[in-house]
Order: sequence, then C-alpha cells, then structure tokens
Amino acid sequence: MSNKEWYTREEAETDPEFGSVPEKRSVEQMMNKGIFLVDKPFGPQSKQVSTWLKEELDLRKTGHFGTLDPNATGVLPVGANKATRVNEALAKADKEYIFEAEFKENIESKDIREKLKEFKGVNKQVPPEKSAVKREEREREVYGIEMLEKKGNKVLGRVSCESGFYVRVLITELGEKLDIEAEMAELRRIRQGEITEDQTDILQDIVDGYRFYKDEGREEELRKVLHPMEKAVAHLPKIAVKDSAVNAVANGADLGAGGISKFQEGISEGDMVAITTLKGELIALGTSEMTSEQLYDEDGTAATLQSVHMDPETYPKRWKQS
Repeated sequence: MSNKEWYTREEAETDPEFGSVPEKRSVEQMMNKGIFLVDKPFGPQSKQVSTWLKEELDLRKTGHFGTLDPNATGVLPVGANKATRVNEALAKADKEYIFEAEFKENIESKDIREKLKEFKGVNKQVPPEKSAVKREEREREVYGIEMLEKKGNKVLGRVSCESGFYVRVLITELGEKLDIEAEMAELRRIRQGEITEDQTDILQDIVDGYRFYKDEGREEELRKVLHPMEKAVAHLPKIAVKDSAVNAVANGADLGAGGISKFQEGISEGDMVAITTLKGELIALGTSEMTSEQLYDEDGTAATLQSVHMDPETYPKRWKQS
C-alpha cells in the first residue's frame, strides 16, 4: 500500500532536530530496530534461521515473521531486537508462492487449469498434521492462482493468498478434485506483504555484511543487508501525524483526529494502520476508527493503539489530546 495516494488533512512541517528518516538512522540504531530479509534455504526450520542470525550477529533477540516449513525456501523476514515486536503486522500480510506439485501419474494440462480455478476465492481448510497451529477448519482467501508449466507428472504453479493459507493442503485437495494422488514437491515464497524475493539476501551475505562492519568498519556493507523496521509495515495503510502529536502517541495515547497531518486512501474502519511521523518513522500500530473519508475532516478518535514502537522521548511533549 505504499503506492497509495496521500491526502492532507492539515499541512505541517517536521523539525529535523527530532527523530530521523528511517534509512538515515545510525547502524547501531538499525541493529536495534531493523529487519533482515532472508532468502531462507532448504533444510532448516524458520526458528533455526532466526536463532543462527542472533548468534552470528551478536543480537539480544531475533524473531522471524511468518513461518516457512524446513523444505520450503524464499522470503523470510527476521527482526532484530526491538523490531521483533512488529511481527503481528508482517506475519499476517498476504503472501505469494511458487509451488511444484507431483502427481502419481500424468494428467491433462487443461484439467489441472480448470480445477485450479476452483480454488480462487474463499477456501475452507484444515491445517496439515505437522503444522504449529490448532487443527480446526478455517477460511482463507486465494486472490490468484495459475499453472505456469507442466513437465510429465510435475506441475509448476503460482498462488497469491491470505496469510495462513496452506499450499500443501491446496495440492492435496487438487489431487482429490482430479481423483489422483498429489503431493507438494517444492515450495518457494516469492512475496510477503510488499517484500519480494529480489529484495532478499542469503544468510552468508548477511553475516559477511556484519563482519565487514564489525572487523573493518565498513558500514555500507551492513547497510546493504539491514533494513529499517518500517519495511515490515510497508503494506499497511499509513496515517502520518504532526510533530506536536508524536509524543502523546508514543506514550500510548490513542490518536485523535486533530493530530493528523496526512493519511492514505482506502482506509476502512477496523483496519490495522501504521501511525507514523512526517519523516516516515513508525510510532505505533493501531486500529482505525474512521474511514479515509472521515479522517479528512471529522473529529474524535481516529485510531486506537495496538502497540507502540517509538521511544516516547524521541519528540518533545507539545500537545495534549482533549
């Protein structure tokens, strides 16, 4: 949603003395509130990848956003230290996968394409036995699905879906629709929220970047693989507040409409929103209490807070909400 149009409620300037454009933070600040975009290799569990980075990068804490099975590869964001707290936003973001399904025998391409189309829309799924969540039926939406190519009894496909949709279950059910046994041969996550596979780095490059910085002071090498935590909320609709309102929100006050400078289009009541400064810094995650149309000129509570991600002392206390 970062390319969504912005609307201005009240023109405001931001003071360069306070805070910082996220990309211009010091490396020390980035290591405390940054994320690594890992291209997860085949083999280890997501948790093992996260723990390995914690040890190799001398971090107090790491956490991955959105689990991938050991035999799956691709986009796996890992938060460093305080950035682990934005997990709720990125782990629940929409995802896109490339999958390889293997059938017990050869089957016509047109039949596969026809049955794949039936999965578009809302699906009822029971998570697989080895999943980490409770095995009860739930609904998840598929936004797009297609067959890319077929060789013999193997099929390559792509699916974009709501978080929590199991591609392994999709393939099993595809086999049932075709009355033939099918199983997942390979799975790769190519997008999570607005993070795509071309933005990821392999584990060794991340560790090398850190060692260049630590051993040789080559800060630019670490910056190539370390991103501000705001990258994790790029897919969320944004509400940017005036400098005078930052301290109150950072202290846990719900956002009053009077503190807003600008906001993005397409916000609905109940949406998770990223509340930011005019420099683009994440202050808090919240639940919108208004639509974009209402945010333009209505008064009252614009968003209730879910979690705060900025030190309250970053901006001075200048403003009280009524």
